[in-house]
Amino acid sequence: MRKMLMALCLVLPAAAFAQVDPCLSQSTTVDMNACAKTDFDKDEKTLNDTYQQLLAQITKPDQDGVRYGEVKKKLIEAQRAWVAFRKKDCDAVYTYNESGSIRNLEFLGCMRGHTVQRTKELKNFIVAK
Repeated sequence: MRKMLMALCLVLPAAAFAQVDPCLSQSTTVDMNACAKTDFDKDEKTLNDTYQQLLAQITKPDQDGVRYGEVKKKLIEAQRAWVAFRKKDCDAVYTYNESGSIRNLEFLGCMRGHTVQRTKELKNFIVAK
């Protein structure tokens, strides 16, 4: 029972994301993986652009009781920790699926799901101009 619960915790987030993934309509595993990598790369670029935009936004000197230098330092630390978390979490998904041909697709789906979510989180901090 415990193994079943662990498996569900690892697989359900990636499986839920993959259900709407157009890459699953590809005809071969190689094509599916290439499609998933392309989609992940696009989402990763959006994340990096959003992160850079947020960092640029918090370059002003401390004012009104806000220590912007400390905020920026904490954001950078948090992003580095998040990148490490994402990799380890998706490595677990890969390891769970390592005996199957879908392992790379599941890994990329996990990476993409985390990336899309993190982008949304960072966008919440960006002040519209």
